[in-house]
Amino acid sequence: MREFRGRTAVVTGGGSGIGRGLALAFAGEGMNVAIADVERDAAEDAAREVEGLGVRAIAVETDVADRASVHRLADRAFDEFGGVHVLCNNAGVVTFSPIHELDEADWDWVMGVNLQGALHGVQAFLKRMVAQDEPCHIVNTASIAGLVSHPGIASYNVSKFGVVALTESLRLDLADTQVSASVLCPGGVRTRIMESDRNRPAALGGPGDFAVRAGTQAPAPIDPAEVAARVLAAIRADAPYVVTHKEQKAMVEGRFGPILAAFDAL
Repeated sequence: MREFRGRTAVVTGGGSGIGRGLALAFAGEGMNVAIADVERDAAEDAAREVEGLGVRAIAVETDVADRASVHRLADRAFDEFGGVHVLCNNAGVVTFSPIHELDEADWDWVMGVNLQGALHGVQAFLKRMVAQDEPCHIVNTASIAGLVSHPGIASYNVSKFGVVALTESLRLDLADTQVSASVLCPGGVRTRIMESDRNRPAALGGPGDFAVRAGTQAPAPIDPAEVAARVLAAIRADAPYVVTHKEQKAMVEGRFGPILAAFDAL
């Protein structure tokens, strides 16, 4: 997909962080944008900023863990704009505990938003995007933790590995269509992911101690605008993977080394 102007992007988790950066980048290319976020005020604020760039925008309060909520988002976007050309399944959360200390609610919350949220987006949008029979692209936000497991965030690792597999499956099965997909695997980015439990539902443990982590960042954080620029380039090039930190290449090589060695040992 190379032409953006006049087309439509949908971004979940679009009220802040990477999602907001993506929404602004698409608007800068002349795209209309549907901004979905569980925080209505954040979505509306981002939509106003996007409209300031001279394109149309709508804000849609959306809980990506709720399939019906994502289908309502899809209906609203298609009704409002007549089509959707870029879908960014970007909303994400994390919880911090060793795996033996995670409870069922921890797993349900993280898997529900990160993996099921991306899957709900695919289920709600994909068939209609294929039926449009014009160039379209899906971007699923995973993480470097979707390529290399990190300690203390087991549910996040598992969910993001699933997002990588989902995206790879999309590319395989959509090869004969005009829809393609990329998976975004960023390292540290200046977002509020460390405080994501501010939106954790009461039924799944309620808001945690996010205030303790307010303002903290992952190592070597970069600006969301830099990530968004890489995503735009990846869509244009139909690149399967989008990464952000060159120094993390060694981590990925370290993961695959033992796998290849196991084959060599046969």
